[in-house]
Amino acid sequence: MVSRQMMSQITWVAGSYGASQGLRLFTNIVLARLLAPQLFGVMLVVNTLRTGIELLSDVGIGQNIVSNRKGDQPDFYNTAWTIQIIRGLLLFAIGLLLARPLAEFYDSDQLIEIIPIISVVFLLTGIQSPSRFILQKRQAVKAIALFDVFIAAVSAIVHIALALYSPTIWALVAGLIIATSISTTASFFLIDFRIHRIKISREHVRAIISFGKWVFASSVVFFLAMNFDRLYFAKEIPFAILGIYGIARTFSDMIGMLVQRVGAMMIFPKVAAFAKERSELRPAIAGLRMKALLATACGLSLIVALSDVVILVLYDDRYIAAAFMLPILMAGTWFSILSTMGESFMLGIGKSVHSAQANFAKLLWLVIAVPLALIYFGFVAALCVIAVADLFRYISLSFSQWKEGLSFLKQDLALLSLFAFLVVMWRYIFMQLGLVADIGTWLEYGGMING
Repeated sequence: MVSRQMMSQITWVAGSYGASQGLRLFTNIVLARLLAPQLFGVMLVVNTLRTGIELLSDVGIGQNIVSNRKGDQPDFYNTAWTIQIIRGLLLFAIGLLLARPLAEFYDSDQLIEIIPIISVVFLLTGIQSPSRFILQKRQAVKAIALFDVFIAAVSAIVHIALALYSPTIWALVAGLIIATSISTTASFFLIDFRIHRIKISREHVRAIISFGKWVFASSVVFFLAMNFDRLYFAKEIPFAILGIYGIARTFSDMIGMLVQRVGAMMIFPKVAAFAKERSELRPAIAGLRMKALLATACGLSLIVALSDVVILVLYDDRYIAAAFMLPILMAGTWFSILSTMGESFMLGIGKSVHSAQANFAKLLWLVIAVPLALIYFGFVAALCVIAVADLFRYISLSFSQWKEGLSFLKQDLALLSLFAFLVVMWRYIFMQLGLVADIGTWLEYGGMING
């Protein structure tokens, strides 16, 4: 019964993620036809900065509700919701204050107008209902899955309609605000509108801050580790190349985000609810972890081998350089997947500090290696540096898991060897069948980065 329930949950998580990402991908392709690459570059910077500002005061509202034993009690989640509202107001003010300095730093007059308008999103997400996190704690996967697909569909319709009406940067800006407004409104009907009350409980505030201090540290470091490349490239390369790179990153992030979603909605809550001795936790999850990663290795290797074809089929010649970037970035996703699973285990046992340490290790690598690679060896070298960055995050988490008695190093080494073999095998087979370009042609795509 447990196995069937778990398979049902995985199906809903993966299915809804696939549907949502499919809709986002369709939207991205249509917008790429309607809008110039440099507009994607500008919006990539705007969204990255918006995410960074959001994480300035992240105390893990959702993680608190899921992990705390009292998380689904009204006093607790209403206190969390009240903190979230206050945070939204503060972030809106910060966005207004930072608009001009950020615009001057990136030498873009557009950002002076865009950032204050985009800051409205902070107000909207601030009042968003905590009902999603309550459902996550209850492992009500189906309800969350249907909600996510609905929001993805609405966002697709809104963005495409606006781009058809006005093929400018404002279509992307207005689309984000309208889609967020609809998401916030709909979130109040996930459970019951009457559950929401402005409430401050000192006991729960202390619990939220105590748990959230490491979530905050981890979130800030995680943001910088995940977005340092975008922020750095925005200063060093043209917005058009940045926009093309952003499309490659969008594809490469999809698999990692799916595993992150599975980890947040299934692994994290299950580990947090594990009632037996810690020594029994590893044997209880080892088999399931092996099966999940084995399936992932088979699927991801196939995707890596075919990834450049996706760009060539779906996008026009303006974006052909992404066909060179994507296989490199996609291959590095393997270490991101392993790291995400490790973080879910650490959060589940209440050790959020390990996540912060792991992301710091990745960030340190990026801060040192990306500028050196770009300056002395060029963009391709910097791309390879980014692709292996999650290896350093994984090494840090592996050490932490070993200290906590949750090490899977032998399992991971075997799976890594299998993954590498499968990538080479699939690529060779597809080349022989004429389904993918040979190595020389693929390298020519990379030569178009500056062309």
